Amino acid sequence: MSKRILLIGHSADMYGASRSLSKLVRILDKDHLVYVMLPAEGLLYDVLKGIIPQGRIILNPDLYIFTRRSFKLRYLFSTLFQFLKNIRSITRIIRKEQIDIVHTNSGVIPAGALAARLTGKKHLWHIREWFGDFKKFWPYYSSYMTSLSDRVICVSETMASQFSDKKNVIAIYNGFPIPEIGDIPPAVGELQKTLDGADLVLGCTSRIRLVRKGQEYLIEAIGMLTEQTGKKIHLVLIGDYVPGYEYQKEVLEGLIKKYKLEQRVHFLGHLNDPLPYYSLFDAFVLPSGEPEPFGGVVMEAMSMGLPVIGSSLGGTPEQVEDGWNGYLFENKNPIDLAAKIELLFDDPQKLKEFGRRSTERMENLFSLQLHEGKILELYKSL
Repeated sequence: MSKRILLIGHSADMYGASRSLSKLVRILDKDHLVYVMLPAEGLLYDVLKGIIPQGRIILNPDLYIFTRRSFKLRYLFSTLFQFLKNIRSITRIIRKEQIDIVHTNSGVIPAGALAARLTGKKHLWHIREWFGDFKKFWPYYSSYMTSLSDRVICVSETMASQFSDKKNVIAIYNGFPIPEIGDIPPAVGELQKTLDGADLVLGCTSRIRLVRKGQEYLIEAIGMLTEQTGKKIHLVLIGDYVPGYEYQKEVLEGLIKKYKLEQRVHFLGHLNDPLPYYSLFDAFVLPSGEPEPFGGVVMEAMSMGLPVIGSSLGGTPEQVEDGWNGYLFENKNPIDLAAKIELLFDDPQKLKEFGRRSTERMENLFSLQLHEGKILELYKSL
């Protein structure tokens, strides 16, 4: 039976959570009527206009999103005010559009669940974040989530393990298609010329932020290996700095200068379609210093037939089987990361075999068809 669904997103960019939201819209709009609420226009807004009518994309500039600042005493009053204001605005939309199910796409949007409860509607909460840094706050917030949601969907078993009360908590892996790469953009060919003669080309697609995303550990690991082995290792970084953290560029530039990697580290910034560039990589590295819930970029790399090196924390160990389709390193440890990268040297057969296993593992565990089936089954159960 067709339902009217309100999906609430916390960002209009096209990084992990937003890409997942666009996939949810494609899946659900086949059988249901989907509305989407966003805090602003952006790349996601443009993508959604190609999936659903523009009239079903609702902009709410006052949509309240938790940040670290929310937990400071001087902001508590404004936090409460925005929260109550959000409940009122979301409640109005639920009633106006006769919504049956509210689906909050991120753990940092608090108001959708209570608005659904106040209007007597079903609520699903999709958790894509690790809340390990908020130990004092988390027991109360996790209880709020589970008590106001018909289901709490976690993108990995590791994310589900955050909850002490698991009665409504389930894990559904994000699904990814095997991409079909068409014409290769000229920019890829130009970069390929720069990479000719490299002993190893590593790729990393992620927003840039020290510790959290860990690009500094990767650059340091490459620098140490270069000094120790004399190998020509190139690194291609795809992604912009997290807004407000642009000042960290100086730290990365300092490391690059320290290890004389000016001609070996290539910053490409944000790319709307980064997949063609994956064809340049021998392996993919996600060097996050903090737990990744379930890295979409890891799945992209696996779907492109690449070995993956990732941190041993978070959801990454559920994606990468150590020694099978890549390696896991101790987080925040560039020495261990360097050791894992070194295992890929001079063994093209290992790179090829690990890459084949990556694609096979993705098809068996993380395909878009599996994801779609589980999401539709969940909605049917409601």
